[in-house]
Amino acid sequence: MNTFLMVVLLLQSSLLLPPRSLAVNPAAVSQVPAKLQKDYDKLWSRFVSGQADAQLAKDIENFLKKQKNFDPALTIAAYVELYKGNDAVAARKFQQALAANSKNWIAVYYLGELAYAHQDYAQANTFYSLLLSLDKTRTEIEPKREKTLLLATENLVRSAAQAEADNRFSDAEQLYRQALSIAPKDPTLHSRFADLLTKAGKPNEAEGERRIAEELMPHRTAIVRSNPASKNDSLEDLGRWGNEIERYHEIRDAQATTREQIAAIIVKYFPQILEHRQNRQIVTDVDAAWASEEIQIVVDTGLMDLFPNHTFEPSTLTTRGEFAVAMARLIRLLGLSPNDNPRIPTTDVVPTNTQYRDVQLVLGYAVMSVHDSGAFDISGELPGREAVGAAERLLKTFQQSQH
Repeated sequence: MNTFLMVVLLLQSSLLLPPRSLAVNPAAVSQVPAKLQKDYDKLWSRFVSGQADAQLAKDIENFLKKQKNFDPALTIAAYVELYKGNDAVAARKFQQALAANSKNWIAVYYLGELAYAHQDYAQANTFYSLLLSLDKTRTEIEPKREKTLLLATENLVRSAAQAEADNRFSDAEQLYRQALSIAPKDPTLHSRFADLLTKAGKPNEAEGERRIAEELMPHRTAIVRSNPASKNDSLEDLGRWGNEIERYHEIRDAQATTREQIAAIIVKYFPQILEHRQNRQIVTDVDAAWASEEIQIVVDTGLMDLFPNHTFEPSTLTTRGEFAVAMARLIRLLGLSPNDNPRIPTTDVVPTNTQYRDVQLVLGYAVMSVHDSGAFDISGELPGREAVGAAERLLKTFQQSQH
């Protein structure tokens, strides 16, 4: 945990905290003895009031000298630091509260949120998993847990690949083992680890990893692996799609993309949109869709629209205009600043067209382009390679904006 705290010290908090009046009272998860109830209630009321936090922190410290390891008071102390923006201190106090009460889900939740906010995705995944084991009703945490799983694995795989390229096989092996501890059922990871072990002169271990990969690989994916084109997948593709890499191939090679495929692209390339989900929408026709979860996410975030009868029509082909609208909404959702590039003339999309503003936005960011004829072709079909390329370009722009 020391590494996490060091990282936190270097970063400013980005947590979105509720008003103090809406914070969960630690007494809801930890029993307060009757003899301490009055004193405890005073501490909680003072925290909610938000006045004289410095004095409150001192009073809690004095209280804890008499009632050591009293986790409700430790949790309030952590709250105080959290609302002051002292993430490192808050994390330490939440850890103390958790050590005093292993079922203190408030501490677990905020430890996960702090790790997530500061990009320690492996640690965040650990805490989110623990939270779900403590309270299985917290279904809103599962998408975040899945996202941290993906991001933590991807970071480790990138580092492992760099170590492998530098011939630091021991470091690469350790990193792959860490990635597999997070995603033990990912056949692609086992396969890549097997390749590394072969290079490192460990043929027996490599063969064992290949057997595991074959056992985990669905039959349909195994067929794709025999396709030489699949060998050209980048580390980013493999980390992003995992054992769904065949779906990526299907989308990339499609002459025209469906609404379901576009939903999958958006979520795979931009998992951070999970943070922007609004009220869950009712979608009536996606139970059998392979990307049902991704469809629900893009609908809940407002990136793609439902039809009037609450259907999504997953297999309906996407037009270039519809894709432009979705990508323009994504650009705004990501908080990218409006570009000052001059308008790009489009012979078929005039300023009075309802899609004109969105088309100009994606053109300005070079996410999409006009045809040689000068037409945008808003009603035309969208090839898979164009959709994937657009997502890759926007992701690169977004990543550059974060530095």
